[in-house]
Amino acid sequence: MENSVLAKRVYSLIKATSSLKFGIKYSVTKKFTEHRVYTITLYQQKGLKEFLNSFKFSYLDIIQNDEIFRGYIRGFFLSCGYIKDPKKEYSLDFFVDNEELADKIYNILFSKKKKIFKTNKKNKILVYLRNSEDIMDILVLMDALQHFFEYEETTIIKNLKNKTIREMNWEVANETKTLNTGNYQIKMIKYIGEKIGLNSLSPVLEEAAFLRLNNPEDSLQSLADKINISKSGIRNRFRRIEEVYNSLLEEEKK
Repeated sequence: MENSVLAKRVYSLIKATSSLKFGIKYSVTKKFTEHRVYTITLYQQKGLKEFLNSFKFSYLDIIQNDEIFRGYIRGFFLSCGYIKDPKKEYSLDFFVDNEELADKIYNILFSKKKKIFKTNKKNKILVYLRNSEDIMDILVLMDALQHFFEYEETTIIKNLKNKTIREMNWEVANETKTLNTGNYQIKMIKYIGEKIGLNSLSPVLEEAAFLRLNNPEDSLQSLADKINISKSGIRNRFRRIEEVYNSLLEEEKK
């Protein structure tokens, strides 16, 4: 294990719960970055098998007993778990050495309705969560309440920022659409005016044409409100103006 606090904790727990002989040592590895790796060794001796068997829990033990479940997840996380900064991405990873353990943690979390995934990465099996609510549930489960509150605060701020950005993009898109629509309608109206005159249109279409010329940046709803008709009503008028425009274009091509 790479966590010195965890190594000391395991050492003290073994010492407190058994009379077995064991040793602890560390080595320095340069994998990724230079750091210490701690190894606790239980020597072959009488009572070792019984001691190890006392830590074995069946799948049903874990999913049916909340206390065992909490302890199992906490220990699993301490041994091979990692949570990324939520400012960058929502990610809780378990890097597992063998398929059996990977399947076990996957099935346990799946049974608790978590959105859990599994894949191979860098000669290890990666079991991971990407849902922020699931990750916060795990933090509460492990009694990491301070980290939970920090994670929750970051998530709320991030969601608010994303919502604000989406709303701004939506407003910009709507404004752009309104301007494009208005410009196209003005183009049609001016063309009709040049070719046959706007007074050749029916009274309601002529009214809509001048309304648009006098309010080039208004939305359809705003134009409709000015003459007390529905949005679909003003849209229908411009559709009929467009029919006149297209008809004039066809005649010009002949």
